[in-house]
Amino acid sequence: MKKISILIVVAVLSFGKVSAKTENFGTWIELEFTKEFLKRFEFSIIPDFRFQDDFSLDKYQFDARLGYTPLDFLEVAAAYRIKTNVKNKENEVTHRLVLDATLKTDVGRFTPSFRTRFVTYNDVDGERVSVIRPRIKIEYDIKGSKIEPYTRYETYRDLVNNEFTGGRFDVGFTRKMGDLHRVGIYYRLQHYYSGESNSINIIGIDYRFKI
Repeated sequence: MKKISILIVVAVLSFGKVSAKTENFGTWIELEFTKEFLKRFEFSIIPDFRFQDDFSLDKYQFDARLGYTPLDFLEVAAAYRIKTNVKNKENEVTHRLVLDATLKTDVGRFTPSFRTRFVTYNDVDGERVSVIRPRIKIEYDIKGSKIEPYTRYETYRDLVNNEFTGGRFDVGFTRKMGDLHRVGIYYRLQHYYSGESNSINIIGIDYRFKI
């Protein structure tokens, strides 16, 4: 546990120095605390903190997620999310419903997966927002190593306006530390199809603990 804490602190400080030198750079930190029960069910609490440019807090969110694996290759999940955009005068808070369906299988040492995510909420102006987010991911199991590299791509489609609004491309790795801990680091290019800023470079850190 001590080694994990040191790794996270060092990574955050390093990425914070880099982000101060760029205008469109973010550092995202996600923590996940998970409890499995009744064999095929899993409940998670997931706090997520997003820092921008000069390492100032830009957004944070908390998920309460319930997952169910009816088949070895299929997982379905539902989550309630509270998301806060940090503003100078008054923060903007939205309450969101997130639904996931994930197909996953092993092909040799590769593990391809396809996840469809549906997100719906009312924005700060009271308008309904509904987005579908298909994602493809490929993981690779290195023989004799606890490190597992992966790449993934996710796109966003606005169902209200019937248009694609952006996407994410990730390259990263995860490392298991015993049976209960897992840490990961990734680089993400988040691209928007419209707006003043078309893309953001992101370094992400995630940590998972099985209770």
